[in-house]
Amino acid sequence: MQPLIVTAAILRSEDRILITRRPAGKPHGGMWELPGGKLNDNESPRQALQRELLEELGIDIAVGNVFDVVYHRYDAGAVLILFYECRWLAGELRHLEVDAHCWIAPQDHSRYEILPADRPLFERLDSSNQQDSHQTSPPTIAPDPISLRLRAES
Repeated sequence: MQPLIVTAAILRSEDRILITRRPAGKPHGGMWELPGGKLNDNESPRQALQRELLEELGIDIAVGNVFDVVYHRYDAGAVLILFYECRWLAGELRHLEVDAHCWIAPQDHSRYEILPADRPLFERLDSSNQQDSHQTSPPTIAPDPISLRLRAES
């Protein structure tokens, strides 16, 4: 069985990353994650991520390059998560389909009950922040190989 393809946004504010808490009535309710979600039919990963953040948080984003890809197997099935560097363009952040949000330093992720599939990303973010603590640059808005390959296959 193919894994479910999911997208997630890495939104940065200085040295912090935006995380959101899943509503109590949903699977993994009460756990924290990077905002994002599943692809709809005939939707690219970038389009899905833009739609999800508008639906969940009421914000418009620019989707940059893939930062990481994580495969995780839950009891209900496997997921393949495409983590994209993103930039907040417009809109006031609201809790439309999330219970809460928080800006955290990647090294503080262990203080939160993070979804298991997102944990490897925080470890990578933490190590990259330690290596590049004074180097920041805006994400490049360009096609990435995974989106191009997925688009070519559909």
